[in-house]
Amino acid sequence: MHLQEGLVARFGQTEWADFCFAADPTMADFHFMVDCRLQRCILYALGTAETFVNSKPAARQDLIDGDRVRAGQTEFLVRLEGAMAGAEGGLRPLYKDAVATAAAAMTVSALCGYLKLGNRAPEIAKTASSLADFCSGLAASGDYMQAFQTRAFTLGKRAAVAWGCHEVGTIYAGQMEAAQANAWRVAGAWVQSPDQAGCRRAEAAAIQADRGGPGGWLAMATFWCGESLAPATSPEPVPPEMTLFSRAVAGALMLSVRHGDVDDGTDQAALRFQAFMRDADALESGELVLFESERGAER
Repeated sequence: MHLQEGLVARFGQTEWADFCFAADPTMADFHFMVDCRLQRCILYALGTAETFVNSKPAARQDLIDGDRVRAGQTEFLVRLEGAMAGAEGGLRPLYKDAVATAAAAMTVSALCGYLKLGNRAPEIAKTASSLADFCSGLAASGDYMQAFQTRAFTLGKRAAVAWGCHEVGTIYAGQMEAAQANAWRVAGAWVQSPDQAGCRRAEAAAIQADRGGPGGWLAMATFWCGESLAPATSPEPVPPEMTLFSRAVAGALMLSVRHGDVDDGTDQAALRFQAFMRDADALESGELVLFESERGAER
């Protein structure tokens, strides 16, 4: 299977598929699709028939050179050509930082252990086939907080704060009190131009917001994306623990997912969780653009 930048194609048994494999009776009419745009290649399973990538079921999977895809009885060896040939799976370079790179290299169980997730998370991680499956399993158990933390960590620092700012701004829509709104704006400003000075401004804004609330948590996340927890005048930096920012982003998202919840028979939190996760996926893929990569160096 030779994949080139710009290719969007469906594979299946029907003649209406872009690539038809009529000789395989076990393949669905439209079994899977590949989308090779934005210098990455994503496989999407179509319908109920399972698609396997490297012998594991996959509903949505970034493909890299050398992957093996099986649909029905047909197996494909992935070969990436052109600009994608040197690209890594996972996040686009636009959003990938050192944290996201490290997360992409971990198995779900390893990620669960690194984040020190508790409750049922280790058990769910053992059977999860993908990051999305793991986060969905956490949500199904009622553990939105750890699902948000996991997704925030895998996005990386800048993209995670951008994600949090986007959701908080959408849900609260001008309803935050002054200190919270200011903290939210300071976090958003850092997303657009990430530097250490912005992290220090976020620290001050978080203190004014009592280090909590939707804006306050995002300001804390921004501060924890910085180089040091020590005072600016300290000669010795104290680097923040690597996972702190993801917990703070998750705190802001948890407040947002429950904000204004009413007893009308609908599970508003579940619907918002799904919407937030779709936004995270869109941010990761480049469909949702919340900042310009040219402005500020990503850490």
